[in-house]
Amino acid sequence: MSALDGLLAPLRLPERVIKALESLPDAAADLRAIRSELSQVREQTKPLAELLPALERLEQNLGAHLDSLQETVRALEGNESHLNKTVRELVRELSGMHETLGSLQDDVQSVTDRLPDPAEKRGPMQAAKDVLTGGAD
Repeated sequence: MSALDGLLAPLRLPERVIKALESLPDAAADLRAIRSELSQVREQTKPLAELLPALERLEQNLGAHLDSLQETVRALEGNESHLNKTVRELVRELSGMHETLGSLQDDVQSVTDRLPDPAEKRGPMQAAKDVLTGGAD
């Protein structure tokens, strides 16, 4: 900076002030647009104040429902465990019944084999009687 610039600096200050004052109307127009947009944003965000409490209530309700659902799931898991145990016991009992039925079927077959043949007058029992008594009819 030269000495002349130093001497002219006070004279330039009013020039800068004048330029700043001349730009004020443009800045004011920009501020009006900003203020208008800000007002629109305020209007749009007013319902948010009502929405936040509703969201908090919804969160609490969802939490309560989730807790209830967890209790229900636990109860169902307990029922499922009991059902599994009962089914295993039924399978054991049915298996035992199948064995018994198999034995009964063998016994019935054995008895059926000893019955006299309806086509023959003499069956095994009659033949045994004849042998023991020594006679044939």
